Amino acid sequence: MQVLKTERLSLRWFEPADAPYVLEQINEAGWKRNISDPGVSDLAAAHDWMAAKLYNWYWPQGLGLWAVERLSDGVVVGMCGLLQRDHLQAPDIGYALLPRYEGAGYAREAARACRAYAHEVLGEPLLFGTTATFNEDSGAVLKDIGMHLLSTGPLGESPEPSHLYGVGEAGRLNDDGQVRDLLARFFAVFDNRVGRLAPLAALPFFLLPEAVLSRANATGEPAGVERMSVRDFVEPRARMLAEGGRLQEFSEWVTEQQVQISGRVAQVWLRYRKSGILDGEPFEGAGEKTVQLVKPGRRWKIAAMAWQDQA
Repeated sequence: MQVLKTERLSLRWFEPADAPYVLEQINEAGWKRNISDPGVSDLAAAHDWMAAKLYNWYWPQGLGLWAVERLSDGVVVGMCGLLQRDHLQAPDIGYALLPRYEGAGYAREAARACRAYAHEVLGEPLLFGTTATFNEDSGAVLKDIGMHLLSTGPLGESPEPSHLYGVGEAGRLNDDGQVRDLLARFFAVFDNRVGRLAPLAALPFFLLPEAVLSRANATGEPAGVERMSVRDFVEPRARMLAEGGRLQEFSEWVTEQQVQISGRVAQVWLRYRKSGILDGEPFEGAGEKTVQLVKPGRRWKIAAMAWQDQA
């Protein structure tokens, strides 16, 4: 699934076919020196490593390290993305490039795009980056995208000191503001007007992994409800809204909204409108949604959603 696009690069979720790149990357001397030696020596082990270290971030968290693919020829030159470390209060940006592609500015371009994605799409006002104390090149990339050195010392379970960089500050919205902001960002990821990429890969970030999404048939249709998991909901919509997909110039927006919050649970009722071009034909629509949210940590998450389009 594509996450974002820059002038020269596309960042997307890793796939099994990327195993040869991953095997080469994690066996580079720089990776072993600055990150770790995973002891991966063949493609079978690389697939296992990808399952444990890459895929397991995507659906549960909507974050992860993403393949950095060059638009000109489709070659994977590196990886870059956002990870939520247990010992940090906000996501941490990480990246790696194969040595033969260094020096072209790809790391800075991808990292800068990930910073913008964290702030503008996910709504994360604060972002971190960590490097080994001797990794001056990575520190230079973080400084170049606007980060500042915050501290030096052990982080997490590692006894070795690391540099901690950061940009932004913790959000100051109250719970009502946070809920409204989350829902606005939820609707925004479906927008693919004027050629923009609809970043539906962000949806798992807004939803609990076990969230239930239910579409009730509109009035006039046979009675029934379609229940979907997060993956059932996201994948077909990502295909429809992708470049060249069936649904183009699409946007959906809230016209009326009521928010009720009690402690760490919230209920939202809203009306929405939408428009776009489906299979080459313009259309408009409207409907109602009810959304249940919980706040298991510092972020609100959507636990359930039910909606119906108007006939």
